[in-house]
Amino acid sequence: MSRIPFTKMQTIGNDFVVLDLADIAGLELSELAVEFCTLHFGVGADGLLVVSERGGGDILLRMFNPDGSEDFCGNGIRCAAIYAVERGWAKGRFIVEQRGYDSHVEVTADGHVSSVLAPASFETQIVPMAGEGVGEEWLEKAVNGVVGTAVTTGSTHFIAWVDELPGDPEFLSKSPAIENSDLFPERTSIMWAHAVSDRRVDIRIWERGGGETLGCGTGACATAAAWFRKSGLSGSVEIASPGGVLVVEMDSWSGEIKASSKPEITFTGSIKR
Repeated sequence: MSRIPFTKMQTIGNDFVVLDLADIAGLELSELAVEFCTLHFGVGADGLLVVSERGGGDILLRMFNPDGSEDFCGNGIRCAAIYAVERGWAKGRFIVEQRGYDSHVEVTADGHVSSVLAPASFETQIVPMAGEGVGEEWLEKAVNGVVGTAVTTGSTHFIAWVDELPGDPEFLSKSPAIENSDLFPERTSIMWAHAVSDRRVDIRIWERGGGETLGCGTGACATAAAWFRKSGLSGSVEIASPGGVLVVEMDSWSGEIKASSKPEITFTGSIKR
């Protein structure tokens, strides 16, 4: 029996177990995600982040959902950045590589982290989507009776525009049905989105592989891109999730996506395995 040290972190309510790759060499990461993220029997988290040094002051990140599936994670990028700074691996401006993509981040002296993602894609072969009737884009079309827009910001999202956020009966029945629709061969997260004003959109989040979460970085960025495309606006918008507000900035709906938040280390510990 050995003990694995971990750090628990969160930003806008999206919480993670964070591990140093050197501490878990040779272990199956998908299995660790299931064990560590399970509430009551593990640490409990929305995902597992595995971080290591890339060299030159940059870092590598892998993220796993609670069901063990690997994904791309926007809030995870910012948490990993703080983790790296705390360990002396990086400082100031550097790169977080995740799934082969370089995200440029900047960590300020007060602990705020800004990150830049590539432009969102609405092309269904990239999202990805499949099936009869799927064309180049899926803009405000129905999936299982819910009208929305399919978009990827490194992870697949379906933005369901609603006049008010759904209550539990609708949310808990329709969200998993959309997640597992045959239209999404890799499943999808669902952002139920209500535009409160031109500069604020409230969301309720169902993440693929994890269920309801209080925050989702790539989902907030996908919502912002879809909102700017829908409204014709640009600049900044507040995406308000149950866990807090993520400020997203874009020069246009097809431009790079900058998001900022302040990740926090909530506690550290070790778990027997």
